[in-house]
Amino acid sequence: MERRHHSVRTTAVLLLAVVVVGSIGTGATGAVGAVDQRQQPTGDEIIDRVEQRYESADTIAGRAVLTTTNASETTTANVSFAVADPESSRLVVERGDETYRSGTNGSVTWTVGPAGAFVWDADSAPPSDQRLGPGDDDALAWTVPTDGNGLDNVSATLAGTTEVDGVPAYELELRPTSDDDTDAATTLWVAQEDYRVLRAETTDGTNTTTVDVTETFFDVSIDESTFQPPEDRLTAWSFDRYDDFGAAQNATDIDLPSLDGGTFSEATVTVQQGETVVSQRYDLDGENVTVVSTTSDRFRGEAANASTVQVAGQNASVTDFGDRSAVFWTEDDVTTVVIVDGSTERAVEIAERVST
Repeated sequence: MERRHHSVRTTAVLLLAVVVVGSIGTGATGAVGAVDQRQQPTGDEIIDRVEQRYESADTIAGRAVLTTTNASETTTANVSFAVADPESSRLVVERGDETYRSGTNGSVTWTVGPAGAFVWDADSAPPSDQRLGPGDDDALAWTVPTDGNGLDNVSATLAGTTEVDGVPAYELELRPTSDDDTDAATTLWVAQEDYRVLRAETTDGTNTTTVDVTETFFDVSIDESTFQPPEDRLTAWSFDRYDDFGAAQNATDIDLPSLDGGTFSEATVTVQQGETVVSQRYDLDGENVTVVSTTSDRFRGEAANASTVQVAGQNASVTDFGDRSAVFWTEDDVTTVVIVDGSTERAVEIAERVST
């Protein structure tokens, strides 16, 4: 059975089942009971009732605990969410001493975190390489839904019944109905009495994220200001993507470099509070190379483990982070960053092939 339509209200809560990144966590408490198919609804019927429960509410608010685990660490965050028509939602993630807030009011989407505050048109998407929340190396990542597709193309199977924190629950196994080759799987626990989502766990075979929904409030009063971007921290942001080098160059005053021998893939041009960041992507004999040009001073300075090298006769710095390495230098108030999937030696070698 395929589902292709439901509102942002359902997605906002069930995003906790699919908003993941991270790792391997623990499952639900309580043993799974045998299912008598003659008496129990099917998995798809339960999902339909969950959708109806959330769709019928004018507003929804709640709290949850998000736990992600991998082979080396476990991260826990407190999450609060609020959803109301028209297409308005807000998500707050608190992890340690860091707080991330994100939301949409149907017109604009916004996010605020330690890295700054951003706002963009709700009909467009932020660039994939823009750091809006916890970094790529963290066990926690998050998003706020702006459309209703959390259960699209999903089939549900009733695996059994159990209890979650003393509440009788159905345990559902959700699987994508598409032909995509993926190990991703989600288990959902739903209250038998009123079809509230109690718990969700998503895994890709290696990583798992578990969400325990501790409170859910239906039809509560939510002030419209909840979904407005924080004006005192708002940073204007424009973003455009180009699949042609010349078009990208025409969109900025920065003299863009190119990668000798590389095949241009695409470029993004982001302007934030008067500062420009241009990110070009190249294919170099099967290698992915990113060349960033920016007027922002956030990219300047030395990384903690950076070493000084020479690139095209000028001083530069090189550093590694995980399986990737970066070379960066500043000239005429423009910083260039070359990022490769490989060693620092390879990064320097490729940086030598970047020129204006």
